[in-house]
Amino acid sequence: MAYKIAFASTDGKVVNEHFGRARQFHIVEIDNKKHKFIESRENIPSCNDFQHTEDALINSIKLIEDCKAVFVARIGQGALRKVEERGIQAIEAPYFIEDIIDNLINSKVKLFHEGE
Repeated sequence: MAYKIAFASTDGKVVNEHFGRARQFHIVEIDNKKHKFIESRENIPSCNDFQHTEDALINSIKLIEDCKAVFVARIGQGALRKVEERGIQAIEAPYFIEDIIDNLINSKVKLFHEGE
C-alpha cells in the first residue's frame, strides 16, 4: 500500500528546515520498494521572528495531512503535539532525503504499518 511522506527542505535534497520555518514541503510517495517524487508544496511559515501564528501552524499541518510522516530538522513541542493529533508522525532527521527513503524502504523495522 502506498503512502506519502513530507520533507521540510529548502533544496529537496536535505532535510534542513525547522517545521515552523519551512517555506515548502517536498512530498514523496513510497509504494513497497519504489518511491517517486510527487510535488513541492509551498507553505507560509508559522514561525516568523520568534512569533508563532496558530492559524499558520494549522494551515501548515493541513498542507501535509495526506502524509503519514513529516521529516524535519527540528520541531517544537507545541507543533509536534498538533501534528501528532492529526495522525502525522513528526521525525527530526536532518539527513539526505534519499538516505531517509532508502532506510524506510529497506528497514526490517517498519516505521509505518500497511493498514494505517
